[in-house]
Formats: sequence, C-alpha cells, structure tokens
Amino acid sequence: MSPSLLLEKLKMIPKTYLSFADIAKLYSGKKDNLKVVLHRLVRQDKLNRLMKGYYAISGTDVDWEQFACEILRPSYISLEYALYSYGIIEQVPATITLITTKKTRELQLPFQVLEYSHINPNLYFGYRIQDNFLIAEKEKALLDELYLISLKKRHFPLKSLDLSKINKKLFNQKLKKYPLYTQKLFQTLAK
Repeated sequence: MSPSLLLEKLKMIPKTYLSFADIAKLYSGKKDNLKVVLHRLVRQDKLNRLMKGYYAISGTDVDWEQFACEILRPSYISLEYALYSYGIIEQVPATITLITTKKTRELQLPFQVLEYSHINPNLYFGYRIQDNFLIAEKEKALLDELYLISLKKRHFPLKSLDLSKINKKLFNQKLKKYPLYTQKLFQTLAK
C-alpha cells in the first residue's frame, strides 16, 4: 500500500490521533513495511509523531486531554489543569496534569507536556467523563493538590485559589478519606 493511499484512509478515521494498532488495521501490506511507510509520512510532514506508537495527521488539532488519559491508564486530569478549567486558579498551566495509580512521570512530547502524579489507589476516585476524557470533580482536584503538597511532592501558591467555587459540604465529605496530614494542611489553608 502506498503512503498516499494509507494517508487518505487515515483521514477518514474520526480521531485526532492514531495508535500504531489503529493504523495497522487499515494497512494491507506487511507490518514491517508499515514502519517504513509511517517514517516516510513523518519525514514528508504529512504525519506528526506524537510519541512512540502514536501519530496525528499534520494540521490536526490533537485532543490532548483524551490522548493523555488514553496513553497511561488508569489516569484522570486533575491538579492545576483541572483547577484552571474550573476557574479556581487564574494562571494557565503549561502542562496537562493528571493523577494515576502508576509511577509518577513526565512526558515531554514534541507538542505538549503531560505530567502524571502517583496517588494512593484508595484515593483514586472523584472523577467524571467530560467529552472523551476523565477529569476530577472540582473538589477532588483541590484535594489531589493538597494531598501531593502535604507529601511535599508538589508546590503551589495556595493563596491563589478561589475557594468560593468549591462545594464545601462535598469537599469535607471527600476530605475525610484523606490522611490526617492532608486534612491538617486544609485546616491551615481555611484559616
């Protein structure tokens, strides 16, 4: 299959990014040849290589939130990225911040930085589906931030938070599930 024919088939897929497995389903040639074809399409600027095994058609706006949740599972968007999307902080985050039960890691991709922070599996709750990705509820995004700050794994100017947008009752219910040191950090913040 020629690179141009493959590219035409890829353009028909209603996704903003494609995995190697997605592309392999459409490719009628040998799998070894597919890597060469993809390399040529990238070199010709017809495809962008997002990371190993993931591509986007050049000129396509990638759904980074969905991509971030898909490439490392389980994970959901939280922390500064979620707090900003809810209007709880004003500073635009430079990275997409996520919570995972896997190891903490940062992926510096050519077009985006994804930052995954490990959380205790018992605290992996409080998210919802928005569009095609998982995002923490407002209260949970704040709790995740406080939890990681209390573990000294994150630094954040807590005075910049607009707590008026937080449902206090819901927040306090969820806070009870967190360790005492996280609860104490919130008590100092609330003063």
